[in-house]
Amino acid sequence: MNGDTIITALTPLQADGLACVECRVDYFRVRVPHVPVGRSVTGSQVFACVGCCPADARRVAGGVRR
Repeated sequence: MNGDTIITALTPLQADGLACVECRVDYFRVRVPHVPVGRSVTGSQVFACVGCCPADARRVAGGVRR
């Protein structure tokens, strides 16, 4: 995935970039490193936990966001 990838069928938290698009962990409740993996249909940047994110997407994202 890259920053231009549109990811659909997300929960409201995921679509706003506040939860992992893979495991749905809420970033307000759990401190976990995450990386941008694309955008929601609303245009918001969305994220995945480092453990859920494929290595290629981590490389493209340029590292880890906390």
